[in-house]
Amino acid sequence: MSSNSEELIYRKLQKYLDSLPIDYPETKSGVEIRILKHLFTPQEAEIALNLKIIPQEPRAMFRPFKKKGWTIEQFSEALLTLAKKGSINWIRRRDGTNYYSIAFLMVGFYDYQIDKLTKDFSEDLDQYMDEGFVSAMLENGIIQMRTIPIEKSISLEYNVSNFDEIKTIIDKVDKTLYLCPCICRQSKEVQGQGCDHPIETCISIGVNPRIFLEQGREITKEEALEILRMTQDKGMVICPSNAQKPFMICSCCGCSCVVLNNLKKYVNPAQYINSNYFVEIDEKKCSGCNECITRCHMDANKINENGICEVNLGYCIGCGVCVPTCPNKARQLVKKSTESIPPENLPELYQAISKRKAFLQEQRKEDKDYGKIRRIK
Repeated sequence: MSSNSEELIYRKLQKYLDSLPIDYPETKSGVEIRILKHLFTPQEAEIALNLKIIPQEPRAMFRPFKKKGWTIEQFSEALLTLAKKGSINWIRRRDGTNYYSIAFLMVGFYDYQIDKLTKDFSEDLDQYMDEGFVSAMLENGIIQMRTIPIEKSISLEYNVSNFDEIKTIIDKVDKTLYLCPCICRQSKEVQGQGCDHPIETCISIGVNPRIFLEQGREITKEEALEILRMTQDKGMVICPSNAQKPFMICSCCGCSCVVLNNLKKYVNPAQYINSNYFVEIDEKKCSGCNECITRCHMDANKINENGICEVNLGYCIGCGVCVPTCPNKARQLVKKSTESIPPENLPELYQAISKRKAFLQEQRKEDKDYGKIRRIK
């Protein structure tokens, strides 16, 4: 295969990925192609172009490759190799049959690189976040994660909805829970930029791609709650999937998390996060001790000329991390007047994202810059 043919296949794969609910936009630097080359050979990219969003067994997508002289055994092995590389989605049914589907970048083949990351891949990923992916994600306006308050930050005066209370979310789970290392912290570590937050903190819920099982371990509800209490005590942000029945619960930090770290590079990033709370300060109690500034992952706090903390609500994502450690109890979470109710489940989330994406595409036929946003940092 000539180099031009190889580049064409990778570009086709990029465009295919960009047509899915989660954007995979083209950039001027071409870093999105470099990312694909980390994960797919040209032949594997051709296979990926034939995968659908709905998982299928190998025989269902074998026909084009049979015409090229492949055997079903060769094709099945190639798919399994891609799956074990974390390049595609992989589900194994109870009867042992493997099913495969195309994966998004996030949540998808980036997240499946646990314990496989290289410095080059991680640097390319960070560059892609800066040059295209995050802007496209925020322009859509519906992102895959949300924030819920840590348990110690909620006042008894508020009626906390079940989907905003972490213990209730875990209690209602009727599927298997898996604990996996945080891919974002691993990515920073291989670049020599690791932080002090714990690594093994990401909880996967239910029948997710099998690679999560390969990467993690099964845990009980009690273990899940213990882990989440530990991460809350360490000042981490609880970020479940943006659904009432989440399939992931992450414990994030502003130093390593791909989403939080990049949100701060935009104007008023809180507008993009599905959160039902914000912080309010009692100025009479605040001593300007800086504890909240140290705790905040979004750089939302500053000390004003009067020595009192001010909160920039454009940056406050309502996580509550700053509330329980305020020595003067000057901070409290306040529930927003209008409650934001997340989609019921993962299919509904992706339907909402797809609907918004279709709307943007239609508007941009008349105005190519419609809804575009730019970084400020």
